[in-house]
Amino acid sequence: MWTSHRSVILSLVCTKIAILLTFALVISLPFLTVNGFFRGRDLIDEKYIPLMIAVTVLCCILSGSALFSLDRLLTNLRKGEVFIQKNVNLLRIISWACIFAAILLFVGGLASFVFIILGVAACFFGLVLRVVKNVFDAAVQIKTENDYTI
Repeated sequence: MWTSHRSVILSLVCTKIAILLTFALVISLPFLTVNGFFRGRDLIDEKYIPLMIAVTVLCCILSGSALFSLDRLLTNLRKGEVFIQKNVNLLRIISWACIFAAILLFVGGLASFVFIILGVAACFFGLVLRVVKNVFDAAVQIKTENDYTI
């Protein structure tokens, strides 16, 4: 039978895999560009390759911080600590990482239209997470009030 506890564990495992894949992308990116993966394929103009590398590395740093925050958030949920200020702060970090990644990706749109599409998706996720963060923040305030009520 599938439970919420198993769902959190699956999410933790997937988050750790995503962290590993992010590190793998950062490590393999120089090899992909030096070995000419993008050259001669009409995927990207050669003059934009440094921009693409910079945007990708910076987005990987942002996604790494978001994934580490997500891992901590899921760990808190697994412990049963749901409506606490620490989780609100973690959601804030994740949402700002998405919004900053969206800005970077829009700049990367100079190199490839794919970056613009990814930027729109990152912006959408950032905005949704801001709403979730605000809901969690309100829930934390209600919980705090209820804890002090006799």
